[in-house]
Amino acid sequence: MDDAYVEHERAAAWLRVLLDAQGRSVGTARAYAGRLSLYLSWAAAAGVEPSAPQADQLARFARWLERTPSRKHRPGRQRRRAADPKVVALGPARSAAMVEGILAAVVEFVRFGASRGWCEPAVAERLSFRTELAFAPRSWDRGERSERPVVERRVVRRRRVQTPPETLSAQQVGALVDACSNSRDRFVVEMLYATGLRVAEVCGLRLADLHLVPSAAHLGCRVEGAHLHVVRREDNDNGALAKSAWPRVVAVTKELVACHDAYRFERDGVPPAAESDYLLVNLWRAPVGRTLTVDAVERLFVRLSARTGFRARPHMLRHSFASEVAMATKDPALVKELLGHASVSSTDVYLHARWADMRAAVDGQARSSGQGR
Repeated sequence: MDDAYVEHERAAAWLRVLLDAQGRSVGTARAYAGRLSLYLSWAAAAGVEPSAPQADQLARFARWLERTPSRKHRPGRQRRRAADPKVVALGPARSAAMVEGILAAVVEFVRFGASRGWCEPAVAERLSFRTELAFAPRSWDRGERSERPVVERRVVRRRRVQTPPETLSAQQVGALVDACSNSRDRFVVEMLYATGLRVAEVCGLRLADLHLVPSAAHLGCRVEGAHLHVVRREDNDNGALAKSAWPRVVAVTKELVACHDAYRFERDGVPPAAESDYLLVNLWRAPVGRTLTVDAVERLFVRLSARTGFRARPHMLRHSFASEVAMATKDPALVKELLGHASVSSTDVYLHARWADMRAAVDGQARSSGQGR
């Protein structure tokens, strides 16, 4: 919406396609909406036609993103406050990864607009994150290769430095659990750390999704051992939507089962909560028995961060789980399946070396070299 709270029709049409036609999650659409809002505001101030930008105009927008910090800040979110006008910031206002993500959303919006006739297809065709040379098929009748004019797509990618994801140590996770004031909150922290589920996936779990028994054959499930099923549902009361459209099975540890049993004993003692089909519900605040929302879990971690004295967010536990599994197994395909990623390339970021591992490797090499002498 603009400053007068009038909906931007083209942006709204694109977001509806993301949700309804492409099956993107609500979280993805929310993130894209924020990125597109930045672009539309900048385009209006810069006099740029938002549906048909040129590559040099997107480059100007990228530089603006790097130099202009966000003015928004919400508790529990990683938002930058407006910089002090008297202080000159030496570093970029946004990381290269963030700038690249915003540009990717803008390019996708422009290409969607080209399919709707909002701009010439050639405008969208020239926007890309890599340079591509397009050649015509081989002319077999002449026995030689004919080339059509080379189409070079302008590159707007920013220099990006790959950094490991933010994780928490086992001691920090233990501190978070100790800082919880009830069994439900402890179970939420343990669940995120022990399964690597996304927050929306945890909030969308139904009681029937949990098979915390040695065998669930009597339920028609052939998976052995304690496990849970992650299922994408469009009708969740709290709007929690699993990102992947494909269901997956995640193994559950005995320790998590014990934590679950302690929570269920407390939960089922509250009549409105016992009647709910959802796993996580309100137990103390009205309306009691209502499904727990993603925002409620994020606010929980804000409180836990204040109690423990270090920054902790729900998604950091997912990164921690993935890093632990990746370092233990060295198997990206296994991490991919556990996390529900669409591509194995998404798990490469978790296969990073830690300082302790590098120190041990160097010390081991030095000892072996000394023994050889």
